[in-house]
Amino acid sequence: PHLIFDDGLPDSRLAPMNDLARAYREIFNRKSRWQIMGYSNELGTTEFRKAIVQMLNFKRGMNVSIDQICITRGSQMAMYLASHCLLSKGDFVMVENPGYKPAWEAFENAGAALLSVNVTDDGLDLNAVESHLKKYQNIKAIYVTPHHQFPTTVTMSLKKRLKLIELSNQYGFTIIEDDYDHEFHFGQRPILPISSYMNAKNFVYIGTLSKIVAPALRIGYVASSADNIKKIAQHRKIIDVQGDNIMEEAV
Repeated sequence: PHLIFDDGLPDSRLAPMNDLARAYREIFNRKSRWQIMGYSNELGTTEFRKAIVQMLNFKRGMNVSIDQICITRGSQMAMYLASHCLLSKGDFVMVENPGYKPAWEAFENAGAALLSVNVTDDGLDLNAVESHLKKYQNIKAIYVTPHHQFPTTVTMSLKKRLKLIELSNQYGFTIIEDDYDHEFHFGQRPILPISSYMNAKNFVYIGTLSKIVAPALRIGYVASSADNIKKIAQHRKIIDVQGDNIMEEAV
């Protein structure tokens, strides 16, 4: 038998396709369906954003409001938009090594250079993070996958999470947290995101529904400060006027 090593895909056979199809059809039967057929908001439909806010606040310990959320077509779009709003030519981004190459490409596309940080058995090597911060002036962000580091699956320890927040506040760089598989965890309950800590001031939190339902469902979201979300929305409007209203309502 062949062994296939990849980054894991959800079993689409388990996706609630019948429910989703029923919800999708139901929208077309509504008297008010014409409202959803027009242009809406580049941030995503209000109802769907409210649902995401509720999920993040109640299930992931966060404290965000509706103006801190933008719905995107998958997490890669969220990464691209966040990169272009936070970074410009000559900036640096610290990244986990080994790490998630498509995110690195988004940062480089925005003009930033990457600074590599090794991963140990309890997450990032924070000594390396500190030495980068002392050496380079314009480090704007760090990209992390703390729930399950990609690709090692290591979970970042609480001690390191708190230290990373402290460094972020001290040096003013943004923690870009890619929580791509929050629903999947080993035995115990999932660990809450770094972005949920009260003292995390500079965060961009990225999530996706592609892993829960199916990769073909291109719905992701980004949570950050209202100012960052405003910039992200302006940029999004240039490349994609709005999301898939009907699918957002159905989901």
